[in-house]
Amino acid sequence: MRWLLDEMLPAATAEQLNLRGHDATSVLEVDLAGAPDADVFDHAVSEHRMIVTENFADYSVILSQRLADDKPAVPVVFVHKPDLPAGRALAAHLAERLHSWAAANPDPYLGPHWP
Repeated sequence: MRWLLDEMLPAATAEQLNLRGHDATSVLEVDLAGAPDADVFDHAVSEHRMIVTENFADYSVILSQRLADDKPAVPVVFVHKPDLPAGRALAAHLAERLHSWAAANPDPYLGPHWP
């Protein structure tokens, strides 16, 4: 799967996903750190990447509006970091959770997802 990790998630998660056969990048790697969420969403659409974020408040609104307006969208995977180990272990555990979720959902619908 093609992933775009939002800035509140460790960029090392993208590396871990790539080691598992995915095509993953972080907003930090594509110079979108600090960019408006709508710009990040536009980038994900242009690159056909699923967004992975903890920011439910903003991305759920953007996703809902795009779907309601029949505009291009991508699936958005919401994570809850307190459910994962803190510190250096976070990237590997999150990558494994996303990898397992992707195996169970090889063709995700346009909408919100929780792995």
